[in-house]
Amino acid sequence: MNKLHQSQSGLSWFYQRFLNNHITILLLNVFLFLLVVNEVVQNAGLLDPVWKFIGIAAPAIIVAGILYYVLDPLVHLLERRLHLKEGFAIAIAMVLTVAILVLVFLNLIPFLTKQTAGVIGSLPQFSNDVIQKLNHANQQHHWLTNDNLAEINRRVSTYFSKRGWNLLTGTLSSIGNVVTTVSDWVITLITAPLVLFFMLKDVSRFPHYLSKVVPTAYRGRFVTMLDQMNVKVSSYIRGQLTVALCVLIIFTTGYSIIGLKYALLLGVIAGPLNLIPYFGSAIALIPALIIGAITSPSMLLGVVIVYLIEWVLETQVLSPLIMGNSLEMHPITIVFVLLAAGKMFGLTGVILGVPGFAVLKVFVTTIFHWYQEYSALYPDVLPDEEALAQVPHLPTPKTKDSSD
Repeated sequence: MNKLHQSQSGLSWFYQRFLNNHITILLLNVFLFLLVVNEVVQNAGLLDPVWKFIGIAAPAIIVAGILYYVLDPLVHLLERRLHLKEGFAIAIAMVLTVAILVLVFLNLIPFLTKQTAGVIGSLPQFSNDVIQKLNHANQQHHWLTNDNLAEINRRVSTYFSKRGWNLLTGTLSSIGNVVTTVSDWVITLITAPLVLFFMLKDVSRFPHYLSKVVPTAYRGRFVTMLDQMNVKVSSYIRGQLTVALCVLIIFTTGYSIIGLKYALLLGVIAGPLNLIPYFGSAIALIPALIIGAITSPSMLLGVVIVYLIEWVLETQVLSPLIMGNSLEMHPITIVFVLLAAGKMFGLTGVILGVPGFAVLKVFVTTIFHWYQEYSALYPDVLPDEEALAQVPHLPTPKTKDSSD
């Protein structure tokens, strides 16, 4: 009898500790997930058509998505204030955007072209000025002897003479890549407006259609997750574009006031680079510092002062006022995200890494909260039925008559 009791108690202990243990089941699920990921990676060649399709469609979708977050408030304003129909309001918003872009480019491109040509034409003089300043500094401090300079000159000449043919062949071979890139941009410019129109028209119905594949019990939480993702991405994109425009104006105005050459070109460079958090303005400062140093010490000091004024305005006024803390991400987290995304995806990763990480954070947080509520490992966390009950009803798709 004791042996039977011991066997039952032993079986009960094994069952409770391993077979019916939540952590064991969680680890088993993680193992199965990693096994599936490994099989997908091992057979990645099967996904080549999918990656090719994504590579073709992604640029148009990204451009249309950015423009969607810019134009969506204008479309809603036209619908509410002027009582325009949805399709007509979208058409007006897109036409106004195209007209503004055309006017800006027609007035901006001639100045930028002139200043760019001036920079290219001044490069030989710039290089001569730099060499003269370095030689003057070397004569004063005796960093290098004449023999050292001659040796450096010889090595540089030998390097470029050896690499010249490779550079030429590489340039010729890259013509095909240039043609491919141009064709991709043409495809994007043609398809992006079409994608943008239907995004402005149908994106509000997207959660309704997508939630149909989600089990009924989780649809409220799923729609809430999509809404949180949309809020974070929209606030980030609109805020970053607004701050970038303000930075462009501040740099252009500041450089013009101190009399720095090519102020407009440097400002136009600084604006888009500011889309890279923390590093953008510092990168844009490099050409301004070079031009200022070559011009005069006082001009170099003026460039530094302009940058400090811009930095104070951006960090203490513009970013807190326009963006706030919408992403709820620590600055160190943003820095590591930028480094990792830039390493994996290049410039596109640097620009889109932060909003992409914000979307991923919302997804992971939602899954973790669901796991806390239903895993029984967190008894102090109960299902938030009240919050789920407050989820707004899913929007029903409009009929053709109501959307016209």
